Amino acid sequence: MAFWNLASSEPRRAHRFLLNLPNLAADDQRSTYREYLCKTVTKPAYSLSETEHKFLGNTYYYPGAVTWENVTAQLVNAVDPDGNAILMSALYRGGYMDPNQQADYFAGEGFGLGTPNKADALDALGDVLIRELDGEGMDIGLWELKNPFVTNVKFGDLDYSTEDLLNIDITFRYDFALYYPATDGEISANAVTWQNRQTNAAGT
Repeated sequence: MAFWNLASSEPRRAHRFLLNLPNLAADDQRSTYREYLCKTVTKPAYSLSETEHKFLGNTYYYPGAVTWENVTAQLVNAVDPDGNAILMSALYRGGYMDPNQQADYFAGEGFGLGTPNKADALDALGDVLIRELDGEGMDIGLWELKNPFVTNVKFGDLDYSTEDLLNIDITFRYDFALYYPATDGEISANAVTWQNRQTNAAGT
């Protein structure tokens, strides 16, 4: 039966979610990102390229490579935790050195040169998890971004003419995403279990 005829069959709702960014923290580790600060987040999306082959007046198409699209999130730029400090810390922890630090190094006062790199950028962010919830707060699905790092941050614009909350817009790049469905409010143990279940179901 359709969800409008069966109360137990409910559609997913856009406002029922939690965004988990476990490693985002200021340098002192006391100011960490909190899930309730997230306002919006886009879910993972992918595109599949195509390759064409022409033969005797006909065109045939074959699937190519999969590309996962960026995920964006908007967070409230809070005072505590300090959103500015958290995202600036992630930049430095990802390997970035500002000109002052570089000057210190060449003056013999620094600890070594570095540039943004994937290993440090991944460590600064940690696993990005998007939890979809039902009306009772139970998990109905989980998206996991694999090998994510921050590629773009906008700290919001100051404006005397408005009293709106100040936001931070973040863009995440990742290699691929996994989806874990939930059963009775609990997420599947791992993606392999889910993939095997799908394969077995298709073969029966």
